[in-house]
Amino acid sequence: MQKHISTESNAQYRGLLEAAPDAMVVVDTAGEIVLVNMRAESQFGYRRDELVGHRITAIIPAGFAERLIADGARSAAEALAQQIGTGIELSARRKDGTEFPIEIMLSPLESDEGILVTAAIRDITVRKTAERDLMQMEAKYRGLLEAAPDAMVVVDEAGDIVLVNIQAEKQFGYRRDELLGEKVTRIIPHGFAERLIADSQRSDSDALAQQIGTGLELSAQRKDGSTFPIEIMLSPLTNPEEMLVTAAIRDISARKQAEVLLQLKIAELSRSNEELAHFADIASHDLQEPLRMVSSYTQLLARRYKGRLDDDADEFIGFAVDGANRMQRLIQDLLVYSRVGTKGKELRDTSSDQAVQLAIRNLGGVIADSGALVTHDPLPDVRADDIQLIQLFQNLIANAIKYQKPGVPTVHVSAVSDTEGTWMFSVEDNGIGMEPKYLDRIFGMFQRLHKRDDYSGTGIGLAICKKIVERHGGVVTVESQLGQGSTFRFGLVASTAA
Repeated sequence: MQKHISTESNAQYRGLLEAAPDAMVVVDTAGEIVLVNMRAESQFGYRRDELVGHRITAIIPAGFAERLIADGARSAAEALAQQIGTGIELSARRKDGTEFPIEIMLSPLESDEGILVTAAIRDITVRKTAERDLMQMEAKYRGLLEAAPDAMVVVDEAGDIVLVNIQAEKQFGYRRDELLGEKVTRIIPHGFAERLIADSQRSDSDALAQQIGTGLELSAQRKDGSTFPIEIMLSPLTNPEEMLVTAAIRDISARKQAEVLLQLKIAELSRSNEELAHFADIASHDLQEPLRMVSSYTQLLARRYKGRLDDDADEFIGFAVDGANRMQRLIQDLLVYSRVGTKGKELRDTSSDQAVQLAIRNLGGVIADSGALVTHDPLPDVRADDIQLIQLFQNLIANAIKYQKPGVPTVHVSAVSDTEGTWMFSVEDNGIGMEPKYLDRIFGMFQRLHKRDDYSGTGIGLAICKKIVERHGGVVTVESQLGQGSTFRFGLVASTAA
């Protein structure tokens, strides 16, 4: 027998129920349906007259009616009161016998007929499917994520977090359940989510493709509100239902602190170099002025009195002239060394071919005295300080001529281009060479592999070369074998017009 509420009550609740977005079923405490809306008819596949007056167990076989029945210790109202406002997950049954998961929200409804219960019933099939897929995905990827040394966060196209590992929990200070389902902007407020959203000119996959394999430096936020710098590496995660993105997140606070310290150290060194250059300017003047006087007078003595004094006097004067000359060369080289990196022209497009020709011209006397043959290929334009570039070639060519063996000394300068906009120069000679174990020493200050009397020089020339190349952003190296000559190599950036 069907049971109905009064016409007045029916009219009172009909408009309210039909406006609801969910299926609405009104049940009395005996478990009989007294009112339904159109969404309930559609959701369960029944006509209204097939539901009203029937037991709720026709559509919700287990779990619902039991919550409305009092036991010996409590009334029906007390039994209902424990369920009000609680989202209850149960299984429902359609007219065709198929079952589907639902969530029910109960609320009391007072009427002339007594206490009634309104049940808002929502089909949660999609949500349950997603949860099942998530569980399967977690089972599939959990071991991989947990083995990673970095925080790992998996995000869907909407920017929702679907998976995290324990490193992410530790790094951000959240429990896993506090992150799952939340927007990624909770932990990375700016820059990350925007990279996953397509604009009107490209698809989601195209937007992501531009970021894959790229280390993105962003700022992250912990649960306590503190922020810290991070580097993110994105990669796609294959999933049949949707495109997911795995983000490997690394805290780079230590690296950033090191960069700051490095910048401070560079600034400190720059100040030190400037102070050194200033000192060298003063010292060179104060040292060279009296030294020029000593050199001038000893040379005058050597010219005017040579042969007029005894042999010992001639020898002593010769020692004084040689010592003064060497001291002048040493001071000049020290001054050049101190100025590299602190004084010099702005780097600009420069002809290395012309720089080599000027270096050869400056070494004309040395080349003529040694009988050396100095050649070079056509050389490219590079970004350089032209004065220091001439000094670099001049030092390397002079070094090659100085350490010669019997025969005609040959020196050849060439350059080859790499794929990164750099020219690699070579200065190759056929001189005496050196043992490989000494190669890491020769660019240091005052480093000598031979006796001073065997080969002249201050021991600073190659140190100047090293400093010039480093000022231009490159590295100078040498390859050599004893008795088989040496090849010095260094890189310079190609000119902007190249």
